[in-house]
Amino acid sequence: MKINNIVNEEFQKLINEGYPMQHENFMFRQEIVPPTETGNETGNQPMAIFYNYQNFSNDYDVEIDDYGIVINWSIGFSLDDRGVEVFYVQGNSVEGTYNVILRDKHTDEESQKMDKNIAETPWKFQITDAKLHLHKSLYVDSLNFDFQSKICTITFLDPDI
Repeated sequence: MKINNIVNEEFQKLINEGYPMQHENFMFRQEIVPPTETGNETGNQPMAIFYNYQNFSNDYDVEIDDYGIVINWSIGFSLDDRGVEVFYVQGNSVEGTYNVILRDKHTDEESQKMDKNIAETPWKFQITDAKLHLHKSLYVDSLNFDFQSKICTITFLDPDI
């Protein structure tokens, strides 16, 4: 009788194990552009923020003023026989360009302007709390690029606000 109980318990564990649910329909592309280009100054437009950009010279201040970036992100689930075991969001890649302006530290004059490809940096993605609520949207609110750590933090709109 004990062997039947052991086999039954192991079978139940096997049945209750979660399995991942990923599909190409759960992959998304969202464009991130400066709010001034869209005419939407209300704060509803997602934005990008850039930190710790390393310049080759200390004679200039660095400003990043213009960008057109696309974030590729996805969601997935781990399911079991009781329901959704785990919901997760991940950043997959970024593409697009941003402008780097070098300004003279003494005169604040623009000395040089360069277009850069955001995908040249091997970004690691970090997700802040992404809440998925019934009958509510899930969209990217901001991307924070830290060039020193090479981490892109993805923040999602909070549906409770």
